[in-house]
Amino acid sequence: MLDGQGIELRAWREADLNTLCELRNDLALQDLLLAQARPSSPERVRRWLIDKSDQEQALFFVIAERDTGQCLGYVQLVNMRVLHGTAELGICLAPAAQGRGVGRAALQLLEGYAQRVFALRKIILQVLAEQGAAEFYRRVGYREVGRLQAHVFQNGNYRDVFLMERLLEP
Repeated sequence: MLDGQGIELRAWREADLNTLCELRNDLALQDLLLAQARPSSPERVRRWLIDKSDQEQALFFVIAERDTGQCLGYVQLVNMRVLHGTAELGICLAPAAQGRGVGRAALQLLEGYAQRVFALRKIILQVLAEQGAAEFYRRVGYREVGRLQAHVFQNGNYRDVFLMERLLEP
């Protein structure tokens, strides 16, 4: 478990399942995450959590309120290439947790842990070009390194995606 400013990053618990089901079934949120949303029953979400937790080349943490343990979302690093020191970021916050500094605190904890334990030196992400989240990532140290034009199909339109990266401090 990793403790930060009002939050903790920890393994998922059965008590998190309802919140995580809500997030996985929120179509608008899944669009923002560049995911292809599909109905997710509690059992399907449980299997997804087990799979995420068992991946060798990934880190998966629930973001929880430190005082109450309430699930606020999750953060993950996937496609970790330890030899190269790189990984791809994914973060999902419940709407009620957004705009409160939770995302920034979770990224600080995750990045520090990934650097110390796995010697990661760079984190990469993809984000919709016209989405406000791109500005959030810029504020926390990510920079745009490319644009994939008409890269994802959502709601009848092809949308551009930014490639962003953050070099971690040595």
